[in-house]
Amino acid sequence: MPYEAVGTLYKVFPEQQITERFRKREFILSVQDGMYVQLVKFTLKQDRCNLIEGYKLGAELKVTFSISGREVQGKDGEPLYFTSLDAWKIEPLKDAPMGQDLSSPFDTSDDVPF
Repeated sequence: MPYEAVGTLYKVFPEQQITERFRKREFILSVQDGMYVQLVKFTLKQDRCNLIEGYKLGAELKVTFSISGREVQGKDGEPLYFTSLDAWKIEPLKDAPMGQDLSSPFDTSDDVPF
């Protein structure tokens, strides 16, 4: 099931070669959640590691991702649970380019309400 998140590119980590056949790259998206900002980590795997190339920090992006979870045995024999957000599509937002002033050019502080 695909999910989407919209936010600002906050940080990009270097690509990691985990095994001979597996590589990944992580990045952080700053997402506004009501009054609070959430820093959400996404993972790009294998041939998708380059999807984040070309985007600068501060870019407004829409990320399409899926959620995966797994259980592994901890050293003490107890199960551990991991969740990852696997990004598979990244798009720039075009509706409001960064730095665009969306305020009114007119002084509206003394407007009458009718």
